[in-house]
Amino acid sequence: MKTETTRFGFGKNWSDFIRKSFSDERVAASREKLLGFLRLPDLADRTFLDIGCGSGLHSLAALRAGARRVVSFDYDPDSVATARFLWEREGRPARWEICQGSVLDRAFMAGLPPSDIVYSWGVLHHTGDVWTALAQAALPLHAQSLFFVALYSHDVQLDPPAAFWLAVKQRYNRHGRLGRLAMELWYFWKFIYLPDRQAGRSTRKRFRDYAQSRGMSQWTDIRDWLGGWPMEFVKILDVQDFLDKSLGLELLDMTSNEANAEYLCRKRGATVWDEALRARQTMVLARPFTHVGGFCWRADLPGWGEVADTAAAPRRSPVFVTEGDRRLQIPHADRGLIAGKGLGRYVHRDDGLFFATTDNSDPNTNGRTYLAHVYPGNKPA
Repeated sequence: MKTETTRFGFGKNWSDFIRKSFSDERVAASREKLLGFLRLPDLADRTFLDIGCGSGLHSLAALRAGARRVVSFDYDPDSVATARFLWEREGRPARWEICQGSVLDRAFMAGLPPSDIVYSWGVLHHTGDVWTALAQAALPLHAQSLFFVALYSHDVQLDPPAAFWLAVKQRYNRHGRLGRLAMELWYFWKFIYLPDRQAGRSTRKRFRDYAQSRGMSQWTDIRDWLGGWPMEFVKILDVQDFLDKSLGLELLDMTSNEANAEYLCRKRGATVWDEALRARQTMVLARPFTHVGGFCWRADLPGWGEVADTAAAPRRSPVFVTEGDRRLQIPHADRGLIAGKGLGRYVHRDDGLFFATTDNSDPNTNGRTYLAHVYPGNKPA
């Protein structure tokens, strides 16, 4: 991907966030999110590598989760300085090492110690070469490592599309301080305040609750979103294929509810995470599927209605769906988009699953097996 010389100052943004908004509550929220996706009670006796550590908040969360060793690095010197600020604040723990480096530097990556958990959240798509970055981020994996990455998804960018946002990001970086502020206010008004008002939601509550997701700040992330350049959006199926065919990794879990899709993987043949996989409940979706309209089909999910999405809780369902050896890409989707766009969108409502296949083919005749899955604790007995 060809990039311009203008690069967003991620580190300055994170420095501002930490110095104005850091709190132990934000670290706790980040820790909860991290352990929740890993499905681990803590990180005791595990080593953790944070690729593109940004503010250092998530590295600190891993440290407080009991990691035996945390190694953090970032390309941006301001991000490195901000992470070291947190390290100083934490009492200079010997278990936490921070350095400057690039995921695109193969020699640097090959020289890092193998880690039990290799983590990179919302970073690799900003390198200017996302596929090389993804491949080299996997170099510190050992035979029983977990690989946790989050990448901006092309699939959820419909209105406006991905090309619109790429143009916005370049324009934001060409502006001075006042021009950037104007764009931030435009984004807030058009994409947060007005949608909240139309849906009857509280924008003030949204900002309060935002910190509970990963410990981040809504306004800091607005700047990061508008300014994040260089930038590449990637299709979820392309990432799944690259992880499998190019890196030899098995996809264990995935979320794609927001702009970033999260992927959790291990090396093929590994046994780490077997306990979670054995405990997973699975239901074969039985044919014939009912054609609802357009690309949308309905399958029965008897007995799972208690955790289905509702109008009041539109992202409640923990159910995810596989088509053969692939995950359907986009859960909690609008029924109209499932019918009109398809391409792996689905939603769990009442005792039914409304879905489209990954290629919009007829699921009754394409020869693929469809399974619904849920992890323990998510579904009532």
